[in-house]
Amino acid sequence: MLSRVTVSSAPVTPSTLQTVLVGPPASGKSTVGELLAEATGRPFVDADAASADFYAEVGWSVERLGERASEVGFAQAHGEWEVALAQAVERLVETSPGAVLSLGVGHSHVTDDALFARVVRALASADQVVLLRPSADPAVSLEVLRRRCVADKGTTWHVGDEDWLAMWLTDGRDEAVATHLVLTGDDTPAETVAAVAALGGR
Repeated sequence: MLSRVTVSSAPVTPSTLQTVLVGPPASGKSTVGELLAEATGRPFVDADAASADFYAEVGWSVERLGERASEVGFAQAHGEWEVALAQAVERLVETSPGAVLSLGVGHSHVTDDALFARVVRALASADQVVLLRPSADPAVSLEVLRRRCVADKGTTWHVGDEDWLAMWLTDGRDEAVATHLVLTGDDTPAETVAAVAALGGR
């Protein structure tokens, strides 16, 4: 069951839990993940940086995704790519016990039902799956995240006729896999780290 928490003032202590961070682009997963790992004495694994070998196990690469997007459009290419995303989630969880793992947004937003079931099963073995959001209000979150994406990544996430950021924010897939929701609001990364570190397991 997804539980919602806010910032904690409790001291950050060492941990051996496997914590998976999910959320939309620019929600702070990588920043919080690195700081959390350092504060709790755990390794940090960024899925986008660590998954190349796992994608290759099913014949995919980021380069192939780009090539397919040029040939058939981003939406169709992303659908074809989802088998690699599901594979990576399974292998990342399997090979990163006791780590803080930050999932790139696509990994938790696989749209094929059978592949998403694989993602759900894999993440069910993690001690915590923490969803980071700026606000409980989707409209506020969308505004905040859009502004951050433009500033930090140079994109609004409008691709063709699709608003991918809005889709990722509202499709319910992060909520389906998360055990906890942390609303970051105007908190500093350190404050968000304290909130996540105060969480228990499932």
